[in-house]
Amino acid sequence: RVFVERAPLIGENSSRERILFHLSKHLYDTNSALRQQLRGPDEIHTVVCALMMLNTDLHGGMVDKKMTYNQFETNLRNTTAPIDKGVLKELYNGIKAKPIIFSKQQQNHEAAKPLPTIEQYENVIHKQGPLTKKNFRLASGKRPGFFKRGWKRFDVELRGSKLNFNKGGKKLELICHHCLASRAEPHKSRHSVMKITCSDDRQFLLQARDDMDMQEWVHAINKVAAMFSALPMAAPVSNSNNFQPHSLPMSRTKCSLEQQLHNHMIQVDKLTTEYDTLIRQQSNLVTPSPDWHFKKMYLEREKEKFEEYAHLLNALLFPDSEETLMTPQSFGRATANRMSYKRAVQKNVKPVEV
Repeated sequence: RVFVERAPLIGENSSRERILFHLSKHLYDTNSALRQQLRGPDEIHTVVCALMMLNTDLHGGMVDKKMTYNQFETNLRNTTAPIDKGVLKELYNGIKAKPIIFSKQQQNHEAAKPLPTIEQYENVIHKQGPLTKKNFRLASGKRPGFFKRGWKRFDVELRGSKLNFNKGGKKLELICHHCLASRAEPHKSRHSVMKITCSDDRQFLLQARDDMDMQEWVHAINKVAAMFSALPMAAPVSNSNNFQPHSLPMSRTKCSLEQQLHNHMIQVDKLTTEYDTLIRQQSNLVTPSPDWHFKKMYLEREKEKFEEYAHLLNALLFPDSEETLMTPQSFGRATANRMSYKRAVQKNVKPVEV
């Protein structure tokens, strides 16, 4: 408490962590009681970061469901820091009763930066440059005809929520709502290729100039999708017992960026719960049905998408925040070798009448 009241923690998270690690090393060197319980400054650093995150969760005002003691204990139980439960309880109650007060310089620095609004990005060119495009998969899960899946070069502009392709006066437009961009699987004759999965499960490949350019395109497309994608609608009503995916609207969201971040986090929680329930059901099934596999692959893709959206909006709104929504391993797992969930089961799933 004394340290953060006097030393402003300003800058990127990596810079803050380095400062907190020096604090942890100092605590380990000067506190014999800590040396008896913990094996090194790394474990103290784990506890210090956990307390900073707990303070943000309990008193930050951005989280509706505050972290409970059991959740706090579970988080630290999965680390290498063997803290006594009594000490953990005392630390939790102390932070809950009295928040950590940051230095005035840090408070002024954070208060001086207004949060960005979605209107600032409506008609902005986020990225532009030449890309080579190939139609990879139709919404039905089938590959396009031979003469429709060749590589074609376009001048591409990402303006607002629209990806515009221009070539010799011919213009194509893609609305990025609920799209997910990722690195494609290695191509035998091309490099720096990314894959775009649309809301209707269409897929196409885009080749950039180099890997850096490709990463910038992936980041820009996913960030735009995170900002402008409206909440998924309820699944269509059907008399079939087969799983029905949610309907994804193409209209622009009416929520603010803060509400968008909150909605994406809720979606991650819902999809995670639904996915865990589905996996537990597998033990009761002799042979999982094609519809079970269809639902599993759908939930994996949607969970991956909303995790990416939440991560990007959190980084956009709170670049200096101590709060980390999820572990870094949760993000960027959009792998190219995952086949279309529709194509994986299209031969076995019967048509659904809506």
